[in-house]
Amino acid sequence: PVNRRLKAIYLQGLGNISIGTPIDEGRAANNWFLTENAPFGGTTTLTSGNNSFEERMPQSVIGKKLYYTNNMPYIMALEYGLYKGVGPKTVAGDGGIYSDQAVGGWVRKELLTIRAAIRNI
Repeated sequence: PVNRRLKAIYLQGLGNISIGTPIDEGRAANNWFLTENAPFGGTTTLTSGNNSFEERMPQSVIGKKLYYTNNMPYIMALEYGLYKGVGPKTVAGDGGIYSDQAVGGWVRKELLTIRAAIRNI
């Protein structure tokens, strides 16, 4: 039914956002959290693994506020193609070294996909 389909959409969205995160060391990709009622306030130092929300997901997500959160200080720069970090997957560009893995963003695109999937239920 509807609740099960909503859960699947939210979890798939979390996976897609995490997988789409530009990776240098992996910390940004592993710092995506899906929480209920309020954004997650912390980070993890893990560079791999899974911050699975599945076992903590409420029985019903209908009418609940769920939040995708990443508190890495450079996550917005990655989303908007402005990250000036230095690492094996960054490139020299005008004015510095930038990640070129997701220059057009990936979170905004996935949120639109999630919204469309929910509207089609």
